[in-house]
Amino acid sequence: MALKINKDFATFYGIMLGDGCLSLFNKKKKFIVIAGSLKDDVPFFERIVQPIINHLINKTPKIVFRPSKGAIYLHFINSPLFDFTKTFGYPLGKKGNQLYIPKEFFNKNLVKYLIQGFFATDGSLVITNNNGITYPRIEANGIAKELLLEISNFLNNQDINCKFYKAKRRSFMGFKNRQTQYRLQINGRFNLELFKEKIGFINPKQIDKLNNYYGCTKN
Repeated sequence: MALKINKDFATFYGIMLGDGCLSLFNKKKKFIVIAGSLKDDVPFFERIVQPIINHLINKTPKIVFRPSKGAIYLHFINSPLFDFTKTFGYPLGKKGNQLYIPKEFFNKNLVKYLIQGFFATDGSLVITNNNGITYPRIEANGIAKELLLEISNFLNNQDINCKFYKAKRRSFMGFKNRQTQYRLQINGRFNLELFKEKIGFINPKQIDKLNNYYGCTKN
């Protein structure tokens, strides 16, 4: 099956931008790894990630459960998908701040699906309660400035008010993170409605939270 740039691959690429990795072992074994939370990402892996990969390579990788780390993984070897993904500038090993949206996804009007995959993994839908008034916020954080800025610009061009700014550095066990963090933030119900309409959520945990939010705000 010849791989091509389509909706499934764009979603897969977005997932890889969020929680994926290409790993070359012994210079010949080409591993594709996607990580998730054992707590609430199992439905996403079963209903979305595995079927997408099956559409791409006609095989379904098994989910690996790591309770000691509170994590789940898809960890499989597939040279054609590995090489095809790498063709678009996806880095090997640690991704760092090297990520961006390849121009091919813009040319084929597939950026929407790439962003779906990215927010399904690296994004979150936050519902806050302020004196009985619920307020939604979509957000994402990372060190890949170019990628986050491209996403912000795309969303703003879709009339979704997306804020992009440098985030505060957080400490972990007394050590400050030396890498500059950036943040995307989409505030309020109006922008949430636009995001849902023009981009869409595909992670079941986010869809459940969205449905609960609408249930709580019915008049």
